[in-house]
Amino acid sequence: MRQLLIAITLLVSLSSCYVNLELPISRDQPLEERVVGGSGETKIVLIELSGMMASDWISNVGSRRSSIDVDEVREQLVMAAGDPAVRAVLLYINSPGGEVTTADVLFHELKQFRQRSGKPIVVSIGAIGASGGYYAALAGDEIWANPTSVVGSIGVVMVRFNAEGLLEKIGLQGEVLASGSTKQELAVPLKPIGKESRDILLRILNAHYDRFVRLVAENRKLPQEDARKLADGSIFPAEDALRLKLVDRVGYLEDALLAAQMRTGASSATIVVYQRPSSFQPSLLGSSATEVNLVRIPDSLMPSSGFLYLWQP
Repeated sequence: MRQLLIAITLLVSLSSCYVNLELPISRDQPLEERVVGGSGETKIVLIELSGMMASDWISNVGSRRSSIDVDEVREQLVMAAGDPAVRAVLLYINSPGGEVTTADVLFHELKQFRQRSGKPIVVSIGAIGASGGYYAALAGDEIWANPTSVVGSIGVVMVRFNAEGLLEKIGLQGEVLASGSTKQELAVPLKPIGKESRDILLRILNAHYDRFVRLVAENRKLPQEDARKLADGSIFPAEDALRLKLVDRVGYLEDALLAAQMRTGASSATIVVYQRPSSFQPSLLGSSATEVNLVRIPDSLMPSSGFLYLWQP
């Protein structure tokens, strides 16, 4: 029985199928504005994207400080758009990326906010703005990188395991009933996939890759061929990223804040954040930024199997 439970757990965790879990989140408490610095009638909203870009169910189960809550980011943008005193957004990113769709939704929400409200977004990259983290940064009007930032990792990865040998070692055989051979191969990792199934996965992966390259070219104003040369998964220190035009400036969070204030045209500005009363956290402007573990991301916070804009050394 113990072997059977181990095998079932492995098959579920390694499967290419997506599990849709609807776990409720308490949003009874509305977001509240909190002043964290500065002064004046003009406001700049500080929004933080720190941690993994994971699907909703992992975000809900995992730590709020270790995964990005897309719904909450959307709420923050709605509040910023609806407040006429808010003249700019300072977007702090400290993320190695994660699931393709989560990164793309974040980019879309930021871009929509920018287009509909006309309010600029200045991005400040902390320790890491790689893969999906950099994807989201592309929505900004201006990108700053900390002098020690890691930037880039433009590309897509998919990890798929083959559990056939493991099942043989513990004396189990798997049998899959499916409506077609391709569905059978892709549904459960019981054996190596064939060429047809591999080609299907590669077509999807390449489509995600092409979209990433196109967004880099469009938003960084680079020729398509130059963007593609940079999109080999390489990571860059801040000065190299500046030279390659992946970022606009190298500096600290306060430098990006000053750039955001200059875009408002105001001589001074009040810096605010939106948080729920029960989850007030220290401001980035007054404490160390959230750290992202680059050595090993906890398994509970890893995205489900699928296509990833992710850098994990």
